[in-house]
Amino acid sequence: MSFSEHFDREQALRIKVDNQKKKARRRFVPSNIRVGHGGTLDVEAAGVLVFGINNGCKQLGEYLVGGKSYLATGLLGVATESYDAEGNVTLLADTAAVNGSKIQEAIPQFIGEIMQRPPIYSAIKLDGKRLYEYARGGENIPTEIKPRSVTVSDVKLLYYENQEAGEKIGRQVMLPTDYADYYATGRYEWQNLAGAPVVGQPLLPFANQPTAPKFQLLINSGGGVYVRSLIHDLGQAVGSAATMVSLVRTSQGPLRLDRDTIEPQDLVYMDRVIEAIHHADAVIQSVQ
Repeated sequence: MSFSEHFDREQALRIKVDNQKKKARRRFVPSNIRVGHGGTLDVEAAGVLVFGINNGCKQLGEYLVGGKSYLATGLLGVATESYDAEGNVTLLADTAAVNGSKIQEAIPQFIGEIMQRPPIYSAIKLDGKRLYEYARGGENIPTEIKPRSVTVSDVKLLYYENQEAGEKIGRQVMLPTDYADYYATGRYEWQNLAGAPVVGQPLLPFANQPTAPKFQLLINSGGGVYVRSLIHDLGQAVGSAATMVSLVRTSQGPLRLDRDTIEPQDLVYMDRVIEAIHHADAVIQSVQ
């Protein structure tokens, strides 16, 4: 076979293979699937998040009717710029005058229709830009963040402990296993550090300090409530400071964590996704 014949044959073969690849790519192009979600969760939060697929995006409102419930843990004596453990410390406050009874007495002022100022690290837009974009970019906010009217149905103090004061109230509700493991061994893992949080430095290394005074709340609310802000404001109300260090959304409308949810690792299995969609439909239908 001459070189010219070999060249022509090789070129024809490559064109054929290339065409087959193009056809294969066209054959496996995914369909146009739209996905939407009904509300956001904080970066380090866990729990119920409702998604809509295709026409389900238009029906999300049906699945979001009703309130939300949260299980949140607050760390006493410290405040951060983000109102959670992800931010830098802005204030260290004394906790000697704080006890479980004082927290219980302060809680009623955060129930009902209340005015709440959103944290700067939030997705709320101001002058066409999200607040967290100003914060992360080190930019000054053009106008003051105004308090908003939100509704909190109920707040219960489940647990409070201050080891140094020798006080313990209630019983701590255990977090879901995966989240509890992450909180204990992930980025929040206690490294047995000496010293204490420092203003201007990240709180994260001290967020899970075993002896730090902590409290746990069960919160039922409507939409638009920032649990971080509620815990921050509660710290001020008891004459100290507080920062949220864990958050789990336990329900959204009639949908409950574990009972009506699918785990992220199961989303790659179509049969499990379809089963979850049918289950959620049945739950919604049962309460209408």
